[in-house]
Amino acid sequence: MWLRKSLPVLVLFIAFYVFAGATAVYAGDCDSMSITVLTASGGATVTGSAGVFSVNFGNVNGLGIGTPATGVSVSVSGAGATYTTPVTVTFTHNSNCNGAGFNTRVYQDSTRTAVSQTAAREGSSAASVVSVPTTLASSVIISTATGTTVTITRYVGIFVSNANGASSVTGALSPRFIYKFTALNP
Repeated sequence: MWLRKSLPVLVLFIAFYVFAGATAVYAGDCDSMSITVLTASGGATVTGSAGVFSVNFGNVNGLGIGTPATGVSVSVSGAGATYTTPVTVTFTHNSNCNGAGFNTRVYQDSTRTAVSQTAAREGSSAASVVSVPTTLASSVIISTATGTTVTITRYVGIFVSNANGASSVTGALSPRFIYKFTALNP
């Protein structure tokens, strides 16, 4: 009875978009770069192509008792619930791309709603997902691996507050992450 009166269960349908962009910061040396995002072992299904990929988290709420999609894990805290799933991110470039190294950054599309941006999480494990910056200038380096093909597992997620009132979240969220692979100047 207490739960029904003081904490309405908020059900959200979460579609999580990942934009994977490959960019060379100097011309001529790296003419073939790409990033793909795929379903990771045990993770929710990743769909999409041509640089735009999405993950459906299912019906989620701040109590952690929703019906998330298969492959989505939930961690409940006093403030709400964090839903995560692993994704496989693969970076490729041609073998004559010979800069001073490479890095891969992640940041959010700043055109998304503030609620979507606040809820979005990303990290190297389900336990380490954190909020992601909204600009390239403040982006986070997630890999400096070398080689013509590099595959890493990342975790994308969403935090849903269990707050009542004006700070509660209702409806759909659609945050968008941008993974940027860069060949550094020699």
